[in-house]
Amino acid sequence: MPADAYDEELRPDMTLQQPAALEGPPRALLRLELITDGFHMVGSMELHRAGGRLVDFLNFSGEPVLVLHDAEVKALERESDKASHWPMAQIRREAIILAIPREDRPQAAEMQQPLEYAPREPRRVSFILPAFAVVGDLHLAKEVDINAASPIRGSDFVPLTDAEATYLPHPTLVWRAAVIVVNVAKAEVCCPAADLSPQQLF
Repeated sequence: MPADAYDEELRPDMTLQQPAALEGPPRALLRLELITDGFHMVGSMELHRAGGRLVDFLNFSGEPVLVLHDAEVKALERESDKASHWPMAQIRREAIILAIPREDRPQAAEMQQPLEYAPREPRRVSFILPAFAVVGDLHLAKEVDINAASPIRGSDFVPLTDAEATYLPHPTLVWRAAVIVVNVAKAEVCCPAADLSPQQLF
């Protein structure tokens, strides 16, 4: 696939330096999927510490560019299953719509609270993005009213458990995972306490 077929959000340029490493313990590789407006990518990314949460890296690393190693890249709109394989790709963090950890990690590892902890319980929620519908459990403190919390108000990445994402232009393209991390800044509609199917949107 010619390089000019790719959006600016992807930069398979081997000459560019990787973002500076975060201070702290040695990094660990995490296998994951990244989904943008036009591309589906599978590869490995370095986390700042072993056992670290993908959602924390996306929200707090301060890196505007993520480096994906051993990347397999497909265009969402193309009917062909052909993929490009790159040793390394750089992806703009703000271009990421969904991020899906694909290693056999305990679900608690992605949902654990790194700072002070308050008991939480899952609340079913649906996010509607320009080309995706995502359904999953948002974990909130027990006393929080999900309707008052307004999950769409923020601009962070939010993890949903027991989650399913559907690509609306081709609803047969579905991702199901223990955890799907959603870029809330890309969301257009949030439906608290709803489990919407693509059929309900049309």
